[in-house]
Amino acid sequence: MNRKCVKCGQSLTNESVIKTSDAGPLGAKTDTTTVVCSNCGQPNQVKVSQIRIRSNPRGTGAHYAHKITQLSKTHSRILAILNQYKAYDLESGLGLSPLWLKTRRFCKDTKTAIPTKGGLSGRLSELSGLGLVASAPNETELVDAPTMQFRARHKSRWFLTGKAIVVGAN
Repeated sequence: MNRKCVKCGQSLTNESVIKTSDAGPLGAKTDTTTVVCSNCGQPNQVKVSQIRIRSNPRGTGAHYAHKITQLSKTHSRILAILNQYKAYDLESGLGLSPLWLKTRRFCKDTKTAIPTKGGLSGRLSELSGLGLVASAPNETELVDAPTMQFRARHKSRWFLTGKAIVVGAN
């Protein structure tokens, strides 16, 4: 990508305004767009990476969850731990780290294999896709404008949905 204005030589940054897009609608295969220089107003043709539309928006769970026919031991442990700690809504929900620590403690006590934190996150995504658990929608905030780095404001909290609550389990 040509990152300098052809007229004034100013670096084109994320602060430069996109005037028009030759790339067409989202998902188009062309790779150029017109960016207006924030210094002199000169339109510049730049190459951009192909825009990809997610088939499932963030937070909706694993896209393949409908293909899961049987819950694994890790799925069952997650549901049992969320039910044990009465994580039935956002306020009582558990973050990933506390949930993983409780799962690890349970696995050590029962002398079973301990899932990794990433594995636990994947199983939570699958359970979310099945509609058994949910996570709070998380707002993001801009941390560093020049590099366009974003970070979640709050840690996600996982809780059981109405489909997964087992009455009288404890």
